[in-house]
Amino acid sequence: MANITFSGPVKAGTVREGAAVNTGNVVLSQSYNSGDLTGDAVGNFDVLLGYLPAGAQVIDIVVDQIVAATAGTTTISVGTASGGAQLMAAVATTAGGRFRGTATAATQLAWQVGTTDQAVYVRNAVGTATLTAGQFIVTVNYIQK
Repeated sequence: MANITFSGPVKAGTVREGAAVNTGNVVLSQSYNSGDLTGDAVGNFDVLLGYLPAGAQVIDIVVDQIVAATAGTTTISVGTASGGAQLMAAVATTAGGRFRGTATAATQLAWQVGTTDQAVYVRNAVGTATLTAGQFIVTVNYIQK
């Protein structure tokens, strides 16, 4: 599958004008895959996921812990600054599965991207011991203005 880049937003539907308009914005996403976490020691690991375009609106953030963390623990947060949790408060993901942070007024406000592109960072806080296994994927779903 090839990738293509173009300027948006993308609207889809068969009727784009009038009282029966049925067009809507296409949901876009950006993801970060941690890769194998084996050997990650206790501490905080921050990475830049990417940038959201100016005027975008985040509609969901999902963490899929596809390989459960073993020996140590994993706690994931998503922010607009390295080490931040402005977009998704820290959530313990050690057991594996799908996770979402608890929405608050502050996080929902941060989901409205301002007039400039917004950096998105992921923090993996490893606790208790060096990991002997683990892997997660963070996906930020958004609508472009």
